[in-house]
Amino acid sequence: MILSRWILLSVFLVCAVSKAETIHLLGEDDWAPYSSATSDYKDVQGFAPDIVRAAFKSQGVTAIIRPMPFARCMMEVDKGNSLGCFDTVINQNTKDSYIFHATPLFQADMMIYGKVNEKSGLKLADLEGKVVGTTLGYTYPTSFLTNKKIITEPGPTEKSQLMKVAAGRIQYAVLWGMTGEELLKKNPDLKIKVKSLGRVSRDALYVNFSKKHKDGAKYAAILEKGIQTIHSDGTYKKIESEFRKKYPTNQEAFSKKNADLN
Repeated sequence: MILSRWILLSVFLVCAVSKAETIHLLGEDDWAPYSSATSDYKDVQGFAPDIVRAAFKSQGVTAIIRPMPFARCMMEVDKGNSLGCFDTVINQNTKDSYIFHATPLFQADMMIYGKVNEKSGLKLADLEGKVVGTTLGYTYPTSFLTNKKIITEPGPTEKSQLMKVAAGRIQYAVLWGMTGEELLKKNPDLKIKVKSLGRVSRDALYVNFSKKHKDGAKYAAILEKGIQTIHSDGTYKKIESEFRKKYPTNQEAFSKKNADLN
């Protein structure tokens, strides 16, 4: 009888393991502290992948995330070669090209950076007629993209934008706030020359799922259910708390902008 029970238990466990799902996603490799590649470039770390993994785990799905430059990440999803990529803004260019879940991963501030001797309190309209640095392949708010009075100058990375501001090659750059602050913290030579001058907008960030991948819609729906689950069971708040301890810079703003997600 005992042997029979062990056999039944073993069969049950094997069946449970066989039903477990594993998926592969792509994550931004150079967007610390939200999402960046680990030192061995085999995984992705940061607030976004922590939320994505936890949300899928709550639904019995293991998410393996491979780091990739954001522009290529988006291209792979657009072609249907990959299931999904993050972190993406829903704007005029992305809303009809990808499948999105309803509840965002989090919200972030798009900030204006300029020379330290410039006045603070700048807004989107203050960029009109100015040369403003952006990062190739990144998604930006529709309000910024559609303002034809802003002269944009793309560059390879967000750090390169700060370097151009410091060198006087461009007047302003637009970066995601916490990323900008982390870059300045890690580069004291830039911090003495460049600072945040104001905010363009506050935007929600998502995983964009492929319309050409057979499982795009399926896992967008599963992620949505998972995000709702981790909000309701306290997992989201726990991850957010750990993130705030690790990256205390600008956490007051981070707390305020995510308050409505909890």
